[in-house]
Amino acid sequence: MPHTRIHFGLEAAAAAVREARHRISAEVKAWGTLDDEVSFRLEVVVAELLTNSLLHANSPIAIDVALDQGFLVVSVLDGSSAAPRTCEAGAGDERGRGRALIEALCLFHGIEFTASGKRCWAVLPSAVGPSPVSDAIADSAHVEIDLPSSVRWSLTPLGKKMSSSLPPPM
Repeated sequence: MPHTRIHFGLEAAAAAVREARHRISAEVKAWGTLDDEVSFRLEVVVAELLTNSLLHANSPIAIDVALDQGFLVVSVLDGSSAAPRTCEAGAGDERGRGRALIEALCLFHGIEFTASGKRCWAVLPSAVGPSPVSDAIADSAHVEIDLPSSVRWSLTPLGKKMSSSLPPPM
């Protein structure tokens, strides 16, 4: 099996997001383990996380995508200490839907503050089943979990369902 991790840095420039999305898409497809729907979801999540960093961080960006135990983990590190905000987008607005898209497409997502900025991350299933994902997209409500101020998690309905099926910690 080929390597199932991609990690590289990029400058905060508009063309860099498109180039990074295409690079990640090509490398993930070469893994041969993901179907077209998961690849599409991954491209959208990568584009949203990178665009957010580009618009708000104004610093070099590092991205990491890994296939780990059946999950795709996307992580974007930038030099900004400002947390992303949820916006209410109107019908004609061109911005403001990124977090809603990430919540609809991912099981978990969150923010970790680092000494040099922040890491925004998201976890996607590596295979998509029709009904749970449809339910998660239809019901975009999520549960916020209080953790120390350095970490923020958001649990989507699909993620909540998945986590309830895990065995309790020993």
